[in-house]
Amino acid sequence: MNKLNSTITAAQTAAGKHEYLEIFGDDYPTPDGSCVRDYIHITDLVKGHIAAMKYCGNNAGAEAFNLGTGRGTSNFELVAAFERANGVKIPVKVSGRRPGDAPVTYCSTEKAERVLGWKAEKTVADGCRDMWRWQSKNPNGYNNPSKGKP
Repeated sequence: MNKLNSTITAAQTAAGKHEYLEIFGDDYPTPDGSCVRDYIHITDLVKGHIAAMKYCGNNAGAEAFNLGTGRGTSNFELVAAFERANGVKIPVKVSGRRPGDAPVTYCSTEKAERVLGWKAEKTVADGCRDMWRWQSKNPNGYNNPSKGKP
């Protein structure tokens, strides 16, 4: 069993590391019944953290910033985007809801854009393509003895 929490899980399932991708709930009050989340590309997240560190270097005190796309993508939309971007099929199993899962969660990015001058640039499809490329080149992760890494 595997729960959908990112494109990493989708890529591992597409690569055969898991029998299926488990999606918890298809009866939420969302357009397709699955949870909606703000999926951000790792490159955008890193750039956002760098922008925040630069800000901290020039400003005293503490600030909170939301780093995300400001757009929600449902679990089913993420699976479809991954399949389209990479031409692979992801077996999916729908299970019951998990207690406490919010139907929709995505962030407001206005403050990060205004104060940090940062905004996510990559799309969900970009993230799906990049994750699949990485997974394909590193089927066992970075700790792959066949590549001579520790």
